Amino acid sequence: MRAQLLPLIGLASAILFAGLAVFSSVWLSADGMDVFDGRVRGYDLVDARAYLSALSIEQTGLYQGLFRFLDTIFPALLAVTLCLSFRRAARRGLRLAFLVMTALYLGADYTENAMVGRMLALGPDGINARTVDTASLFTQVKWGAFVICICGLIWLRVRRA
Repeated sequence: MRAQLLPLIGLASAILFAGLAVFSSVWLSADGMDVFDGRVRGYDLVDARAYLSALSIEQTGLYQGLFRFLDTIFPALLAVTLCLSFRRAARRGLRLAFLVMTALYLGADYTENAMVGRMLALGPDGINARTVDTASLFTQVKWGAFVICICGLIWLRVRRA
């Protein structure tokens, strides 16, 4: 059963990831700046204030609404995809390490989402360096864990081939 679900869940994850990328670049880009969620290197207070100031009311609503809804579903789908893939491809000790990394990714993504939601609610004048630094840290941890998981899957596939 799991073997049959994995391709479908993986495909759904990939489609949702692509959809979020298009959604953010088309509707949430403001003055050439990307959404917080996509900034692999993070951001600082100046960057966050500039982006929040550049967002229109409609864009802020989209970010807090539909984008956030989809970005709540995506990490869970990806985590299930990763867990099933690691369970299938890795041995016990290595599997546990990759499952922990997947859990780190999921926790960091959801924490980032909460922090970004807070920044959107506070607006450019209400945020402070601590809030932005915390959100930025979780953005970077999310992307780091994501890259480690993807590289791990690639390594496991190449090793098995």
